[in-house]
Amino acid sequence: MKVHFRAQYLTSGVGHMRGVDYDSTLLVSAVKGKTLPSTQYATVKIGGKWVTITDKNKDKAIEWFAEWAVPLIKAAGIGPKVLVPIPNRSAVVGKKDTPRTAAIANITKTACGAGVVVADVLRWKKDLPKSTDSASRKPELLLPDLVLTSTIPFGTVVLIDDVFTSGGHAVASAWRLQDLNRTAKCAICCGRTLHVQIDDPFKVDDEELLIPKRP
Repeated sequence: MKVHFRAQYLTSGVGHMRGVDYDSTLLVSAVKGKTLPSTQYATVKIGGKWVTITDKNKDKAIEWFAEWAVPLIKAAGIGPKVLVPIPNRSAVVGKKDTPRTAAIANITKTACGAGVVVADVLRWKKDLPKSTDSASRKPELLLPDLVLTSTIPFGTVVLIDDVFTSGGHAVASAWRLQDLNRTAKCAICCGRTLHVQIDDPFKVDDEELLIPKRP
């Protein structure tokens, strides 16, 4: 499964941090809904125009992510597209709050227009601990706590997430969708967690994520 990324996400600083490193990380933080430091802002080029992202307009950053994601979604295949948000760790069965990834998917759907729907059908059975190590991201450990809450309409399935780290949550989501005999065409994520600088943090290479045989 191909995975697309909007920007690099540095969860910790590296030596000789550049302005673009801060900009890309703050953009992803804004899309995630994190509180941005009052003294920090990001300057990002969106649709050919430079925009400034601060804590006050961080929700607007989802629209800017959606604008970037639209052509990727339209290129995912012929016919209708179904955006399936990968649930964040607080997206638990029974909670009424809209998960952040579902909000991202809904705004992206609006940006795409006709022919795109959102199927917010994945939930965790319980609150998950914060992912602090590789063991907590293993798909075989995540899968038993991941459930489907509904069916999915006809169309090409595209997974939506705010940040991609090891791919464990994406694999677990793809496995669970197999219960409905559905296969995700691709995943579109705002941030790619990388712990080294790259030449342009707004041009992160696509990756092929292997979906192994389900345990």
